[in-house]
Amino acid sequence: GHTELISSLAMSADGRRIVSGSDDRTARVWDAATGQEQFALKGHAASVAAVAISPDGRRIATGANDMTARVWDAATGRELLAFRGHTS
Repeated sequence: GHTELISSLAMSADGRRIVSGSDDRTARVWDAATGQEQFALKGHAASVAAVAISPDGRRIATGANDMTARVWDAATGRELLAFRGHTS
C-alpha cells in the first residue's frame, strides 16, 4: 500500500486493526488478521510521523510534518477534525 518509508504504527486495543503512517503522506488502516488494507487516510501535505487509535477503537489520530494533527472516524476513514497552528 505505502509507496515510501513507514514511520509509525499502532495496533487497536482489540488487536483487529493496525494503522501505519508513511512518508507518502498517508496513513493506512489494515485488517490485522488478513493483512488486507481497509482504507487510506488522505489529507496531510507531508509525511505522517505519528498515528494512534483511541482506546475504544472509534477514532484514529495522525500527526504530520505539515504541522497538523487530524482525527478520523476509524470505521469510515472520514476526517472529523484538523488541528492547525503548530509552528514546529
